[in-house]
Amino acid sequence: MSKAQPWAAHLAVAVFRAFCWLLYPLSIGALRRIGSVAGRITFLLNGRAVRTTRINLAIAYPDQSDAWRERLARDSIRHTAMIVLEAVAMWTWPLERLAALIKHVEGEQLLRDRPSDRGLIVMPLHLGNWEFIGYYLNTVAPLAPLYEKPKSAIVDAALRSARARHGNRSAPDTVSGLRQLLKVLRDGGMVAVLPDQVPIVGSGVAASFFGRKAFTMTLVAKLLQRVDADIVFGNAIRVEGGFAIHIETMDDAIRDGDASVSVAAMNAAIEALVRRQPEQYQWEYKRFRFPRQPNIYR
Repeated sequence: MSKAQPWAAHLAVAVFRAFCWLLYPLSIGALRRIGSVAGRITFLLNGRAVRTTRINLAIAYPDQSDAWRERLARDSIRHTAMIVLEAVAMWTWPLERLAALIKHVEGEQLLRDRPSDRGLIVMPLHLGNWEFIGYYLNTVAPLAPLYEKPKSAIVDAALRSARARHGNRSAPDTVSGLRQLLKVLRDGGMVAVLPDQVPIVGSGVAASFFGRKAFTMTLVAKLLQRVDADIVFGNAIRVEGGFAIHIETMDDAIRDGDASVSVAAMNAAIEALVRRQPEQYQWEYKRFRFPRQPNIYR
């Protein structure tokens, strides 16, 4: 790493923190309106995220009209931009002010009504605001979320600090991080894994997603083979003035010893959840990319 890179990372983090504190007084509605405008501008600029979203929507909804998919693409980009503005709240608001954003909770008993020595895996999707679901889960019990470690140690430290404010004991996507998750589960704790990320090479299999094969992580299946834990989906869906929390059970097929069966069940459940609020899903994520195969997103 060159000497200029750490300074650039420090500057980027400082600028973002200043941006957050500048917008600190605004309500969640005002932040979202700014995000919506930013998303519209992003959509008009037609950058890589917009092009990737269009490719993914053409795969996921081939029977819909071009105009329908274009509207969904625009709305998805708007919602993604809202996540950036909602980071103002996640990084700076007092926890009491964040608590007021919880407008509805469905399925909380799935988190609370379990033996104290039985671990729990929560699977948030890139749907709604996955950072906010982490905050909410920490109001129920201490959470150890797995996260994709940034290349920059400076950015990594800033993200871990922001999330620790909510109580997170973040586990990086490294061997030591996976050991941390296993220990938490064996001790009866709660972990979070986003199951719709493209896995690292060697840790995924091809499984159907919206009618097309997607390279899908086997991590959750492997965790369930190592430790007998409960498993649920958990998502924070954007609603007027805040978020609706949805905690939902997962089909027992995810516990199958055959990773391909487990992953197929997981992807089917993810697809069903995304179809409820497709505009709040992060379609700009390169979900159908495979290692060592032609890149459909070029």
